[in-house]
Amino acid sequence: MIVSQQFRLLSQEGHLASRAFLSGFQEMASIDYDRPGTVYSTLFQLSMALERLMKIVIILDHMEHHNFSAPTDKELRKLGHSLTALYSAAETVGGRIGVIEGWFRTPAIQTEILSTLSEFAKGSRYFNINQSVNGAGNIDPLTRWFSVHLKLAKASLSYKRRERMMARSRAHCEAFGRLGWEWGPKGQYDLTVDVTYQLEMARVTRGHVVWSIIEILKPIYLVIEALEGALHKVELAKGITPPVVPHMTEFFPFVMTDRTTAIRSKRWMSLFDIGGRV
Repeated sequence: MIVSQQFRLLSQEGHLASRAFLSGFQEMASIDYDRPGTVYSTLFQLSMALERLMKIVIILDHMEHHNFSAPTDKELRKLGHSLTALYSAAETVGGRIGVIEGWFRTPAIQTEILSTLSEFAKGSRYFNINQSVNGAGNIDPLTRWFSVHLKLAKASLSYKRRERMMARSRAHCEAFGRLGWEWGPKGQYDLTVDVTYQLEMARVTRGHVVWSIIEILKPIYLVIEALEGALHKVELAKGITPPVVPHMTEFFPFVMTDRTTAIRSKRWMSLFDIGGRV
């Protein structure tokens, strides 16, 4: 198939964002807060994927209003790495074209997830280096992210289930004589039994985090669907060849995943294998 350079570039961006999401979901589904590398890798993938997806919205919207012309590098750079600002921009586009449902506002755990990933994208990913060099920097992204995950876990699990988990954590620590204090993922010294309980709550709700992120993506996906549809109509009406705009939504079929599947899935990259030549 003969396609335009713009078509090829957008397709490549779709592949990149799609793969980053799938990798991020898979890593989130097995994240281990005792192994910081798994946390950093997850945050890198998810923050990058969200930024690229929302910039696709900006590009398609610009193309619709500027005769298929993409925004300049300077214009995109003005948007920076703020995921919250990009989300607001995507919501503005959505409101203009009729996608008005599904957007999250504070207070909501989804907005906290987005805000935390935005902090990471803008600067806290350099926390370790900044602290090592001059003692300055953002909030530790590990403790910031864990606090959000723990909040989601408490909201997702029933009181009775949390009580059972605490009882098992206490029995485990008593059996192994682990009744002291330790530095926990909240970035402070806590009783070992409390750290054990917190880590177990996070472990059983990893899939809930994936589902919350998919909920964030749903209205953005609908905006992309509407924009590509409008651009395709113009292509057909004007007989524009080779095509300029791919079916961008085809790179993100996982957005249609239902809640149960999202929570249970562990192998995202094999479940959605986005292939094909461009």
